[in-house]
Amino acid sequence: MRRLRLNSKQPLNSFLGVVLFESKVEEKIGHLKPVMKTLKSLNSIKIIPGLTTITAKADGEFTKLAYCNGQSYTLNRWGHLRSDFPALNEFNEAMKRTQVKELVVLCELYAVDGEKLLKLPQFIHCIKNQNKDLEKVRIGVWDLVSVDGKEVTENYAWRLEEVSKWLNGCTMVKVLPFILPKTLKEIEEFWRHYVEELKYEGIVVRNNNEIFKLKTEGELDAVIIAINKERLFAEQKVTSVKLALMESDGTFVELCDCSSGIDVPLRSALWQLMEYKVEEDEKRVWVKPMVVVQIAYTDTFESANRRMGFNGQKYIEVGTMPLVTLKSPRLAHIRSDKEVTPKDLALEQIP
Repeated sequence: MRRLRLNSKQPLNSFLGVVLFESKVEEKIGHLKPVMKTLKSLNSIKIIPGLTTITAKADGEFTKLAYCNGQSYTLNRWGHLRSDFPALNEFNEAMKRTQVKELVVLCELYAVDGEKLLKLPQFIHCIKNQNKDLEKVRIGVWDLVSVDGKEVTENYAWRLEEVSKWLNGCTMVKVLPFILPKTLKEIEEFWRHYVEELKYEGIVVRNNNEIFKLKTEGELDAVIIAINKERLFAEQKVTSVKLALMESDGTFVELCDCSSGIDVPLRSALWQLMEYKVEEDEKRVWVKPMVVVQIAYTDTFESANRRMGFNGQKYIEVGTMPLVTLKSPRLAHIRSDKEVTPKDLALEQIP
């Protein structure tokens, strides 16, 4: 296992085994997260017998888990390294019963209340709050990267089944539920049980190298590019923002306006974007593209959307493109785990 350089200059070997829940390292893992297209409905799923794999999607934190000789750590995309919490300790004990010496898997850290899954903000509360509730934290494995220093090249279902064997009997760490469906009815039953009853966020569909996601309602990640001068603006409260996605070359594509909701603290917090104003007109204040938010919506409508470059000082319109606008968009939460990049703000999020 490769050493990580900690802020404290300690090598990983001296860090592991110490009762220290969280530290900060320089390694980033964003490149390990797959790019997923969005499906509009279960009927959109193309089933390839023996190949299509459906996994339940937990509303958690994308994480790399590395294990070496009885010790392990988790690392999120912001360099937060964690060890010594109940689910991870259970993982260590399970792996000690195998012949595996080193292992890297990809997983979601999430939280539960009984059998039902909690939302991402509730997970963050469990793991970040002063009075941490780590007994609720779970590890959901969804891919196997390497074993004993060798990259795993077997098909996706084999990888999930292999990890499932190692974690047999565990209650706080497991492979996320999955099936290899032959019919749409199997997928519908899987959706009904895990998404509707147990409150998983949705499903992930894998066909060869194509990966798709489907959630209970439309969701995507967008960046705030402007504050709209609507009611309460004079009181330094933001009730509406303008959003954008990004093309692969870094060009911004205007998406829609979105209400900030009735959360008064959030309205006040968004006002801090005024410090990053780049332009202003009668209707809005344009700000630097810094804050990524998750947006929920009920449907999409075809539209012609403006394309804009940003030179660090202002937005420059460079044309339009056929895309969509969102019906009934609402700001679900701020995505501190996302960056203003074409990968995190991809147009492919739109069905």
